[in-house]
Amino acid sequence: MSIADKVMVDTNPLVDLIGDYKNGHVGYIYSMNFTEACVLTNDAWKERVSGIPHNSFLVASSFDPEKMTESNELDREVVLLRVLGPAPLPSDSDLLKTRIEHNQRRTEDEVFTSEAHDGLDPLTHAELQYGALKCRILGTFYVQKGELRLGSDLENYMSSTRLRVFKPRGENLEKIVNHINPEVRNKALEEARKSGFQGLPSPIQIGTIRYTSSSRLHRKTQKDLVPVTIQPTDFLARRTAVLGMTRTGKSNTVKTTVAAVTMAAIKDGIKIGQVIFDVNGEYANANGQDEGSSIADVFSEETIRYRGLPATGFLDIRNNFYKALVEGLEILQTELTNDGFNKGQDMQTLINLSLDDPNEEMYENVQDLASARNRLKKTSAIYKALLYKSGFQPSENDKKVSFPAGVDALSEFFKVKFIDSPEINSEHGSNKEKRANYIKSIYGEPSTGISLEQAVSFFTDFREANVIQQILVDGKPWLSDQDKGLLNLLVGKSDNGTPIRSTRVIGNAGSPYHSPAGSENIPKDIYEYITQGKIVIVDLSVGVESVRKTASDRIASYILKSNMDAFSSGKTPSKIVIYVEEAHNLIGKDADFDTTWPRIAKEGAKAGIALVYSTQEPSSVHANILANTENWFVTHLNNEDELRSLGKFYDFKDFHDSLKSAQDVGFARIKTLSSPFVIPTQIEQFRPQLIKDKLAELKKTL
Repeated sequence: MSIADKVMVDTNPLVDLIGDYKNGHVGYIYSMNFTEACVLTNDAWKERVSGIPHNSFLVASSFDPEKMTESNELDREVVLLRVLGPAPLPSDSDLLKTRIEHNQRRTEDEVFTSEAHDGLDPLTHAELQYGALKCRILGTFYVQKGELRLGSDLENYMSSTRLRVFKPRGENLEKIVNHINPEVRNKALEEARKSGFQGLPSPIQIGTIRYTSSSRLHRKTQKDLVPVTIQPTDFLARRTAVLGMTRTGKSNTVKTTVAAVTMAAIKDGIKIGQVIFDVNGEYANANGQDEGSSIADVFSEETIRYRGLPATGFLDIRNNFYKALVEGLEILQTELTNDGFNKGQDMQTLINLSLDDPNEEMYENVQDLASARNRLKKTSAIYKALLYKSGFQPSENDKKVSFPAGVDALSEFFKVKFIDSPEINSEHGSNKEKRANYIKSIYGEPSTGISLEQAVSFFTDFREANVIQQILVDGKPWLSDQDKGLLNLLVGKSDNGTPIRSTRVIGNAGSPYHSPAGSENIPKDIYEYITQGKIVIVDLSVGVESVRKTASDRIASYILKSNMDAFSSGKTPSKIVIYVEEAHNLIGKDADFDTTWPRIAKEGAKAGIALVYSTQEPSSVHANILANTENWFVTHLNNEDELRSLGKFYDFKDFHDSLKSAQDVGFARIKTLSSPFVIPTQIEQFRPQLIKDKLAELKKTL
């Protein structure tokens, strides 16, 4: 080898892709087009490289690595191949006939033989060792401006092909599967800096190359375990599908992804919020999997957990209806509306009630606005009394209610209530101040706060007095029509005294959605946590199903609206990753794109929201969502419909048979934004203690 050739061999990255070309040689391409190639191979060559598994990577080149300076410009490229299966040879029929005849001539004593050629003459044995493989052409590696690049097709091929085929292994294979083109890397760096990263985050090892379920040979030793890495930035503002049957490693993949994003964010000191809608409770709670740990255990300082039932270490996902007046009322109204029996006039008053703060633009002066707000306070107090009477348990801080009830209103109430009580009138009825003070002595001072029990008593008696004689203040009714409707529900009677559906129905409809431990606005609280870079896990494995669905929809809707508002106003939206399971129920093929989850899947990316969705049924996910998914993790699928649906995307069709037959946990076929082809990978098991150790070391350096 000349000095010039040695320098080129040592520095040319194409040579690195071929690796040990003397011991890695497995055949010759004898036929090809722009999409497929046929490789002539030999049993001896296969044995030398520990076999050529289905779906394994091969590379082909026509240059002599030891004579690079003499190679033609057209030859300075490496073609990347994937093994699809056997290919025909013109001599196949003759070779088949020879094999059959040879076996027919065997005697019972020749079933097994120690003879190296199995009873064949050396020439025939050598001929029978030849076979052919059909391969997919995945692309072409070449050097441009000193950098290695991969084109995703074939630019040219010669009919008189001189391509030799090699099996890359070890470091050479690692360079192939983890290659990123310069322009892709530069784009990722640009987006990473926009997201707050100081530079391009370090790739995260997601697993190791695995071609087949049987892995006795190609994964025999530790050096055979070739790392597969992913870019954390591939998942920001992108859609990621995690597809496969139950118990094939979907949750392990999600946990690994959550950990990768979290570590990258901590390392660069940026805030990436993550929300996990945990259907089975496996992210929020330690279980028998993953060394008995969970995301919440590993990232304890970064994680906030919510649940639909009281539990230590969890915040309550249910709203406190006494604090979340508007949100709680909306939930209650939805449930009452869904019950077709609530057609009564008074129940319709509650269903149509609004507790929104008055719009200032609707009022001409400050006095009118103040009056409207006072009326809202009174109506809200009646509503809270109705909640209490309906069985909604208040927290210690919610057991009192205040509302404006002036001297005139209380005085008029006194006149009607005690019209037939001469003694009380004689002692307390001489002027309106005394009359008002006597009412306060019975029920308390409304303006400074009375208990909910006192409020129920006050409003019950006030309604009764108002039925006898309408109570007016400054010539206007003190109770509005909607106040009267709510008070009818409070006492369970219509205006004419007929019993009506009221507190029991209201309690049954809304109580499952209420918790005294809840806050004023759960979705808002969760959004604030994730804007701080927290991992929020919403445990949906317990509690009432309707509560879980309603809560998750409202949380997702709030996140989408908040980030879309920021995007529309020219601000930088918070960086958020949302993880959902059973995605076919949320973004099914018949999904209405005006609803929350389909909108997140379709539009969330532009607002900085990434969606990681998992399902067993890719064919049931909306085709538009699948078509715009950038990252794919696919394990075992057990039926043809799902496999055909998946085969429409990228080169997953090549893995049809393998996906159907191989049920190994964590054996996935991965396609990420940065990689132009699918990589068969054994996903690393989520190792809590290892991640904890790495996290502790990382925090020491910050």
